Amino acid sequence: MEVVLANADVVTRDAVFRGAIQIRDGRITDVSRGPARAGEDMGGDLLAPGLVDLHTDNLEKHFFPRPNIDWNPISAAIVHDAFCVSLGVTTVFDALSVGSFARKESRRGDNLVALADGLRTARDIGALKATHLLHWRCELTSDDLPPMLERLIDNPLTGALSLMDHTPGQRQYRNAERFFASWREQGMDDAAIDARVAQARANQAANVETNRARVANLARVRKLPLFAHDDETVEHVDAAAAVGAVAAEFPVTEEAARRSRERGMTVIMGGPNLIRGGSYSGNIGVAEVAELGLLDAIASDYVPRSMIESPFLLASKRFSFTLPDAFAVVSLNPARAAGLNDRGAIEPGLRADLIRVRLHGGHPVVAAGWVGGRRVA
Repeated sequence: MEVVLANADVVTRDAVFRGAIQIRDGRITDVSRGPARAGEDMGGDLLAPGLVDLHTDNLEKHFFPRPNIDWNPISAAIVHDAFCVSLGVTTVFDALSVGSFARKESRRGDNLVALADGLRTARDIGALKATHLLHWRCELTSDDLPPMLERLIDNPLTGALSLMDHTPGQRQYRNAERFFASWREQGMDDAAIDARVAQARANQAANVETNRARVANLARVRKLPLFAHDDETVEHVDAAAAVGAVAAEFPVTEEAARRSRERGMTVIMGGPNLIRGGSYSGNIGVAEVAELGLLDAIASDYVPRSMIESPFLLASKRFSFTLPDAFAVVSLNPARAAGLNDRGAIEPGLRADLIRVRLHGGHPVVAAGWVGGRRVA
């Protein structure tokens, strides 16, 4: 079946022009400039590549909508999927943390299995509209990372692994006092904090090197993209690059972002940081990374809507991005970082993952979406 989307402002890799897109068997077969004689009229709205989100924490929010209240994991996956598609995300990497570093109910081993199996079942019964893959965030300090990852890695939706170390006083939590203040709010006294930090540092010393090698080997053997996470120093970046990391998620300093680029890694930053105007942890702002010319990709992290807002902000007068370059940050560049060479741009031969976007009072709204040529929104 052939579909033509006509009279659109088409966002390609290097231009925006009024034209039409022809789709057949889930692929883009032609992109043409000027009016089309037939097809669905897009009314001058933007047609852009579907967004590729390499890291969203949104799935577990629907599994545990309130503390100690768990939801059916298949139902949670369906709601999460609809949420993502409505915001233009057509490829979703659902990020789930493996290995204990925080006392969060959704991160227990049995709950991770339930979430992953629920997502797979929802896909298998045809209830999901976007393409979903699992991004296993591996806590390298954790004693229980190896057995937990062994239970999870064979899920057929597994699409990426990342290397994490949440020991207080470095990386994301290099501002230790800010971190400790949140513990005090939870009722911990200084003695309890000192004991917890001492244990965390002991776990770091005992486990990080061994677990990093183990995760990197899994990525190599299974041909999965490996990401670094929250790197702070040149040494952090070099350690990740040495074991094959292809992307740097959320580097927390300019030094780490620069070194990641030097090592050929895709620099991925968080959309909420860009939209809010800074990091809630006090780390480097995405705006600064963009102004330094070091920003390659945006992931939604904890606010899925930040994905569709980011390209329009990057294409504003404040930054030097063209609209095609800004959309590449949320489509082509993350797709390539994940090894997904069949999507991320509007050109013949690629998957017809597309979104129709219009602005309402300056706010982008996704009016329609297609995944593999199938209308999903």
